Amino acid sequence: MNKLYVKALTMMLDPEIDEKFQWVNQVSAAIRSVLMPILIVVAAAGTIYAVVLGVNMARADSAEKREEAKKRVVNVLIGMVIIIALILLFNLFIDKILGVFIGSNGETA
Repeated sequence: MNKLYVKALTMMLDPEIDEKFQWVNQVSAAIRSVLMPILIVVAAAGTIYAVVLGVNMARADSAEKREEAKKRVVNVLIGMVIIIALILLFNLFIDKILGVFIGSNGETA
């Protein structure tokens, strides 16, 4: 265990740490550029699916089918909210997350 601490400490004190972890900045930039299109696709797909389920709920013949469609609409809306919240939180805190893993006090850029 002490070897791990020594290795981590020497890695943090290494003056060439920016050169060693330059790829982290590239990965961070790539993730940031991909998150917004993913967010748009998730929101669009979820909206379309929610509308389809709403139409199915309105056209349902029996109360049982209506309740099933209602459950699906609620599940889709909850899923969309969770996914959008996770993408936005990840987008906001990616610098701090990467900073913890590379030991640069939360600053990767």
